[in-house]
Amino acid sequence: MSSRRVTLGVDEAGRGSLVGDMFVAGVALADGLEEALLEAGVRDSKSLGRSRRRELLLDVIRLSDLIVVSRVVPEDIDRGNLNDLELRAVERILKHARSRRVALSRIVVDEIAGRKEALERFARKLFPDAEVVMKPKADREFVQVSAASIVAKCLRDEFARILSSWYGEFGSGYPSDPRTVRWLEATLSAGTLPGCVRRSWRTLRRARSRALDEFAKKK
Repeated sequence: MSSRRVTLGVDEAGRGSLVGDMFVAGVALADGLEEALLEAGVRDSKSLGRSRRRELLLDVIRLSDLIVVSRVVPEDIDRGNLNDLELRAVERILKHARSRRVALSRIVVDEIAGRKEALERFARKLFPDAEVVMKPKADREFVQVSAASIVAKCLRDEFARILSSWYGEFGSGYPSDPRTVRWLEATLSAGTLPGCVRRSWRTLRRARSRALDEFAKKK
């Protein structure tokens, strides 16, 4: 195992989306390089525009010891518990870090509700001496988690762009976005539903109900 000590930050993007995968990213940063990322402007990805996130991604890649990403697909999200699925994704990231012989001094994960003790148990099997931190809004407090949020968000942005080129522009893909809801209703009216849509989301059930109502009115 390498003598270098690093902190691994973990965050996700796309957890609450109706369309597309959830991306969980881990960024391992050698202790002492935090200031370099802060000076570059790395912070919570939600406070950054798309072009700025892409610029900062280059700094994250340049300075990090390791970047690992785990995808969770809609089919699994529909069948499982989202918190458990995110925890499993974090575990895969930790396994990869261990296989690359990265000595972690600290593991920091943005909160996954009710999964802190499970994370601690798993992490200490692989990294017995590492400090394990899970807390809300960790992406605002730890630059390593901010960096992970940028990686995850950039990948989700690009994936959404590709899906839009295949299935039509659907906006952000989140249920709160009127463009996404309009796209979903139009897609249902056309009699198709791509595999990238999470079928267990309430938004889909409501859209189906409205589509059926509109169909009944036309008869």
